[in-house]
Amino acid sequence: MSNWLKLVISLVISAVGLYYAFGQVNFDELWFHLKSVDVFWMLVATILLVFSVAIRAERWQMLLEPIQTIPFHPLFGATMVGYFGNAILPFRLGELLRAYSISENHQVDTSAAFGTVILERILDLIGLVCAIILFGWFFPFDRGGRNIMITVVVVTLLGFGFIMVLGSARSHLMDRIEKWAIFEKPFAHRLLTIMNSLLDGLTSIRATKHVGQIVIHTIFMWVVYYSITYTVILATGISLSWIEVGVVLISTSLAMAIPAAPGAVGTYHAAAVYVMTVFFAVGSAESQAFAILLHAVGFVPLIIIGFVYFLRSSVHIRDISKQRIIK
Repeated sequence: MSNWLKLVISLVISAVGLYYAFGQVNFDELWFHLKSVDVFWMLVATILLVFSVAIRAERWQMLLEPIQTIPFHPLFGATMVGYFGNAILPFRLGELLRAYSISENHQVDTSAAFGTVILERILDLIGLVCAIILFGWFFPFDRGGRNIMITVVVVTLLGFGFIMVLGSARSHLMDRIEKWAIFEKPFAHRLLTIMNSLLDGLTSIRATKHVGQIVIHTIFMWVVYYSITYTVILATGISLSWIEVGVVLISTSLAMAIPAAPGAVGTYHAAAVYVMTVFFAVGSAESQAFAILLHAVGFVPLIIIGFVYFLRSSVHIRDISKQRIIK
């Protein structure tokens, strides 16, 4: 499937999501709920969001340590650049931009840095799995919802298990690959080098001395995500229990995994509106306002701050378009 076709499909998915969320909207009621928002709680949510990026950067620092020791601030900046890239580029290419950004000024291959980014996203999924198990235990999801969550749990655990097995069998695997005649050619040898570097990053958790801290950071990050969702709910004046807040967090997080337009536009809003109206019987206009505000808190600050870091960096969008990321 060509990239153009994938892009068209993702835009169609976003359009469907936007139609579901806002196909029937009373603008007067929507504007009333938007202008009635508690600015204080929105500010708290924004601060918590930036704090979550700091937690992510520190966790990334620990994952990169077996490869290269890098100070916190460059990692924080590269993470922000990655969020900015995800907001303006399709196919979550901001993750590549993030890896390239940190490799430009530090002695770490982009492929190795990208491997740690993939590992980090798998750790995020494990955090989501824990949230699914916790809140799914208390909330009566329908059969379809439970099947989706069970699938996410199984796939995530299998993926993490594969990384652990790959780490232990890596040397034997690379030796077998090197014996193939095709890898005697220069280009193929370069490809093998990139694969080896990518595996360095992907399996770095096996070499780090900070597994316990990485686990704590992952849990703490999801606690902060929960707190962000809760503070936006407080800002809108909606009354939900602590379990229901967790259900909103799970649903919007799962929506992020759906291939859609940059920034999960449409899919994120549809998930928020669906959960609020169908599960919790919140009014349509109030749910739509909540969806807009929750998405805005989660993306607008990252786009602005990420853009500032992007301008200060030596990274250019053409570095992706010319396919020079994995070097």
